[in-house]
Amino acid sequence: MQASTITHRLPTPLLAACVLALSATALQAAPPAKREGTLGSGKASGPIMSMAELRACVAQQARLKTQNDEAGKTQQQITAERAEIERNGAALKAEMPKLDQNDKPALEDYVQRSRAHDQRIEAYQASVAAFNAQVDALGTERAAYAKACENRRYLEDDLKDIKAGK
Repeated sequence: MQASTITHRLPTPLLAACVLALSATALQAAPPAKREGTLGSGKASGPIMSMAELRACVAQQARLKTQNDEAGKTQQQITAERAEIERNGAALKAEMPKLDQNDKPALEDYVQRSRAHDQRIEAYQASVAAFNAQVDALGTERAAYAKACENRRYLEDDLKDIKAGK
């Protein structure tokens, strides 16, 4: 006895309909999930930022970096100026007991240098006040950034587009 094989052939229109149905199902499958990111280090929350919101946050982030760099440079300059003022003040103080009270030109020179030192101190204090105002403004800017941007979700493709200038 011979084993028989049964073969079925589907009519061509039915086969075509099956192929179309399978390909339509494949096309309707969920698109790949868009990758999300966050601008903060905490847990992302809230709705996904729009492209305009993300663009504003990226610009604000760049401004903060620039302002931080400027504040760091200014702080170094102020620190260096303070050290120079202290060195100059110590030199003037050490020179004072050695002054000959009868040497009028030496006394006048000392008084002029002392006045210049006082003016330098006043300029230093003004620069410190300006720096403190700059730091306060930077703190306000950081707080605004934290409120509007930190830990907000965005689409990584949007960030790539922004960085590419789109």
